[in-house]
Amino acid sequence: MKKFFFSDILWGALLTLTALFFYFTGSGIETMELKFYDLRANMRAEAVSSQDIAIIEINDESISRIGRWPWPRSKMAEMLVFLSTPTARPSAIGLNVLFSEPEKNADLDLASRIAWKYSELREAKKIKENTKESEFLDFLAQARSEADNDAKLGAVIGEAGNIVLPLYFDVGEVLSKPAPAPEWLTAFASPVSQAEGGLDIPYEGAAFTAPVEILGSAAAGTGHVNVFSDLDGAVRKESPFIPYNSRFYPSFAVELVRTHLGLPTADTLLKPGSSFSVGKRVVQMDASSSLLISFNESRSYKYYSFYDVLNGKVVPDAFKDKIVLIGLTAQGIGSLYVTPVGKNLPAVEFTANVIDSILHSNFITRPPWGFNAELGLLALTGLFITFALPRLKALLGAIVTAVLLLGFVGSGVFMFTSKALWLKTMYPSLLLVTGYIFVISKRFFTTEKRKELIEVSQIETNKMLGLSFQGQGMLDLAFEKFRLCPLDDNMKDTLYNLALDFERKRQYNKAVAVYEHISGKDPDFKDIKTKIDMLRKAADGAVFGGVGGKGGGGDATMMVAGSSTTPTLGRYEIKKELGKGAMGIVYLGVDPKINRSVAIKTMRFEEGLDEKAMKELKDRFFREAQAAGNLTHPHIVKIYDAGEEQDIAYIAMELLKGDDLKKWASKDNLLPVDKVLEYIAHAADALAYAHKSGIVHRDIKPANIMLLDDGTIRVADFGIARITESSKTATGTVLGTPYYMSPEQIAGKKVDGRADLFSLGVTLFEMLTGEKPWKGGESIGTLLFQITSDPCPDPLEVRPDLPKDILAVIDKALKKKPEERFQTGTEMAQALKDILAGKKPVIPEGPAPAAAPPAPSIQQAMQEATPRPAP
Repeated sequence: MKKFFFSDILWGALLTLTALFFYFTGSGIETMELKFYDLRANMRAEAVSSQDIAIIEINDESISRIGRWPWPRSKMAEMLVFLSTPTARPSAIGLNVLFSEPEKNADLDLASRIAWKYSELREAKKIKENTKESEFLDFLAQARSEADNDAKLGAVIGEAGNIVLPLYFDVGEVLSKPAPAPEWLTAFASPVSQAEGGLDIPYEGAAFTAPVEILGSAAAGTGHVNVFSDLDGAVRKESPFIPYNSRFYPSFAVELVRTHLGLPTADTLLKPGSSFSVGKRVVQMDASSSLLISFNESRSYKYYSFYDVLNGKVVPDAFKDKIVLIGLTAQGIGSLYVTPVGKNLPAVEFTANVIDSILHSNFITRPPWGFNAELGLLALTGLFITFALPRLKALLGAIVTAVLLLGFVGSGVFMFTSKALWLKTMYPSLLLVTGYIFVISKRFFTTEKRKELIEVSQIETNKMLGLSFQGQGMLDLAFEKFRLCPLDDNMKDTLYNLALDFERKRQYNKAVAVYEHISGKDPDFKDIKTKIDMLRKAADGAVFGGVGGKGGGGDATMMVAGSSTTPTLGRYEIKKELGKGAMGIVYLGVDPKINRSVAIKTMRFEEGLDEKAMKELKDRFFREAQAAGNLTHPHIVKIYDAGEEQDIAYIAMELLKGDDLKKWASKDNLLPVDKVLEYIAHAADALAYAHKSGIVHRDIKPANIMLLDDGTIRVADFGIARITESSKTATGTVLGTPYYMSPEQIAGKKVDGRADLFSLGVTLFEMLTGEKPWKGGESIGTLLFQITSDPCPDPLEVRPDLPKDILAVIDKALKKKPEERFQTGTEMAQALKDILAGKKPVIPEGPAPAAAPPAPSIQQAMQEATPRPAP
């Protein structure tokens, strides 16, 4: 039962039946339809283009100058005399002032009383006259005639022959036979044809108020001035005829048109419920024998002041051959009507609109097919809201409803303004809107309960998704899900932890956003006020410098004083700073997944590169890091990972406990000779392995060879020198540590593994003697010249206790031409091992038959090298 009560069919049928009820009864929605009618009427209204009608108004100015209303009827006579002159004679004059009683005249009354008294005294022979005819009575008769304004006005009306006077009927239920109309009035009744329709005019006169006979009998026509308003009080129709005592009397406007056309009363024919004709002009009426007036813009007719016309301030030609209407417009005296084009339209202008409509056949009509069309629209709309609309999706339903509504309203406006046809489209429009509101409301109320039931489940789902995203490092997605959850105490803690994760990732603005989200509910939660202030400064660069990114200097660090969070880089937790170098900062990091400590070296790229160049540089960085990461050798530092985060490039590598060989490169702290030879031989083996894999170090020096606590060595920073070199933008810039650079490296030529062996030879010389073979001078140019031109000094002169055979090894390693050096690290290592074993080292003499080919490209090395898992 409940389901049926809320069914679409039931409510759609009820709404449709309600609309049909209002349509047939003309109540409720009809008022809205009439207001829509007025809107369209205003859109259709135009200024009067023709000049067939002129209005002489009895306005406030005329009354103030001539005198208090009502005026003596002699004033009207004066006006009519002026209008009857040949230069001003109109085609018809409508005197819209109803003179239903004789004028009260004190002089006329006095003359009549004197004449009566004189006659009485004369008959009593108290007054004697010598003649049979009384000269005194003749004088009184003449005086009475001169004082009789009704007679004067009647005479003027009769002489003019084109004046129409108003008539008023009391309309209501006729309970008894009405009083007969005088003969002069019945003469103006129009003939009736009953060939079409019946005598179905919905109103009938029960009594009438007509002009006094002396005026009415002299007029060219008399018409009723009855006006009937609609249920909202506005006047939109004209009733051309009113039946009285079985006769049909035309309206004031119809009589003026007939007089204007110069036609007799017999040429006005009425067909009740259908049409009427004035001569050859046929005017269609509706079923109630009414006309829907097409109003022009308010006061668009030519108005003239009664006082100005009477005093010659208006030229007579202004009224020649026109229909002239004389009527009241003064406040508090004249009749004012509410119409579609104005709330205070004077009666005289209302008549002008009716006359203009009849003369130009400009009426609003109800089309004969209108009733069927309106019922069809109501039925189709009812079917739509009952069966179609509930099955459409919200957006599509709104679009279809809007299109239909625009179609109803648009068609109604178009038919009215362009075709003068009135279709009642407000009924289907309102039914459509009401049905749409019902469907939307029903969806809202029926789904609201369902939403409440699933809301708790959705909150828990969003929370679980957020936690899952947070665990996977997708913090932005996690925040989106958490924002959908109510901010209770549990969620505050969850969001606080999310903000800490953002801090660890150095995404300070996002951390602030999370803290502010919490602050909106609880501004005193934990230490969020302090954190918001600190992180805002951090985001602006006031506290933290960037690392390896824009704005990050060489001293920029990730370790923040006062921060309660452990920063992270990729998946690594940064514990402390281990050291700084020209290329970046080295941190102690921990891989939390396997709890392995690593050294993380951050890379600082040069600023000023465009986007394309920066992308190419980063691509090369990762290729070099990948290739170096494939190197698995006991004397090469292992590389575990490489990545980029927040514009910071980093390499995670093996954490070594020990010192680099630079510590033992001074004369007062030299290592034993056998240890030096052993360590350099291991380094040569490591270089031989790297060179075979296509990797050239480019920056071999004591600082890049680590001596661990267990007595083993590691060669560090493979490939990093090339990455750094690639980041430089200056053309021809020579990079590396100048003391250890090979001649071809100084010359900017393409280098191969033999350049690393030259640098290793310099390192061997320094580790044995505590001095560099070439010391340079005041400028770096002197040093570079020495490396490329001067022969290698004799190490025995610096340290005579060195093995004699070491001279040959050093001399071979430091040859100026690559082809004259050791061609592989293995050759150099073997020579050093021979010396350690007490053997004479085998030193290849002279240039090699064929120089060792340059090291393959990184891409080739990556293709040829067999990947090995990191230990």
